[in-house]
Amino acid sequence: MKFVALLFFVSSFCFGQKQIEINFQTENDSTLIQYLKENKIDFSINQIATLKGIRTFGEYSRSNKLVVPEAYFYNSNGELIKNRGKGTYCGAEIKKIAKISKMKSDPNQTLQGFLKDIVIIDKSEFIEERVDVYIVITWAKFLSEESQTSLNWFSSLIKQDKLKIKFLLLNLDIQESWRLTDDQKKYLGII
Repeated sequence: MKFVALLFFVSSFCFGQKQIEINFQTENDSTLIQYLKENKIDFSINQIATLKGIRTFGEYSRSNKLVVPEAYFYNSNGELIKNRGKGTYCGAEIKKIAKISKMKSDPNQTLQGFLKDIVIIDKSEFIEERVDVYIVITWAKFLSEESQTSLNWFSSLIKQDKLKIKFLLLNLDIQESWRLTDDQKKYLGII
């Protein structure tokens, strides 16, 4: 029996409120990689990440971070860029990427803190020296239509050569590695 979850995803600068019908499935590294290849996305394994576990998934849900598409921009110091998209439409920062490294940032919201909630598929280090901008773009198979925008952002940004940018495609799907209990699976409509 499939449980259909109705969630409201709110993105303050993109879609406003949008009611979306979701059928959750568990995913794994192989299914994520296959999906990206099927969508002809040019990526490296060290650019793919997932949420750390069901608790992080729950925290993201409660804090309205289960949003697709969404992009987080961090400067070379690993600080979150402030006022992203304020008064503009989706992808505004992507169009002004050359200026983003000079924008105001929030030293209290760091990339280091953000990385504590995720797992990079190949377990590599994300933070490097001499990076101008770090960009984390969310996507999910359970929101495949919305994820096309995320994947398009990634595909266009990866081609730019003005700045040294390090990317992560953060997948928000439920992962097999989380080892959900039967009660959790039932609640999410997976079984």
